[in-house]
Amino acid sequence: MDKKTASDEQSICLCNYTDVYYNERITADLPFMEATASADQIDRFGLRGGDVLLTKDSETPDDIAVPAYVYADLPGVVCGYHLALLRPIPDVDGHYLFWALTSRSSREQFSALANGITRFGIRYDSFGEVRVPLPPFERQRAIADYLDRETARIDALIKMINQQTSLLAERRQALITAAATGELQIPGVAA
Repeated sequence: MDKKTASDEQSICLCNYTDVYYNERITADLPFMEATASADQIDRFGLRGGDVLLTKDSETPDDIAVPAYVYADLPGVVCGYHLALLRPIPDVDGHYLFWALTSRSSREQFSALANGITRFGIRYDSFGEVRVPLPPFERQRAIADYLDRETARIDALIKMINQQTSLLAERRQALITAAATGELQIPGVAA
């Protein structure tokens, strides 16, 4: 899929590289680009719940194949170019596949498969070379649910720590300013 608009094609929303790179979850509320596509392209590349999208290009080999998970069918949203669309087979849970492809082991395998000198890419057939553990389907679901809960908890803690750090930095600056301008009474120091 490209970003071009053709009068003989249907209007669609295009899920692009940056939509995947900056979002672990692809949902309807993302600001997708407007474009057009043929009926065949919409059928083949339309986003369905359970799909996993990966970036295929990067400036460094360790930043390639960044995954994002499509939580629900997104009618009218189509996978753009510079992305790979993985549609899991029946015994593979897409949500689990997303987490497995996010793991250090998968990231290292993708990095080793990347080709390039100043810009790196990964061939479509190379995506099939990455090996991930594949427990029974119910276990895959349990792992994905667990990782959702725990990473959300950790993300909330990181957000809280960042907010506290920002407040402490503001307090530090206010303290310096008050002391330097004489607005602060310093115990044991005459004014």
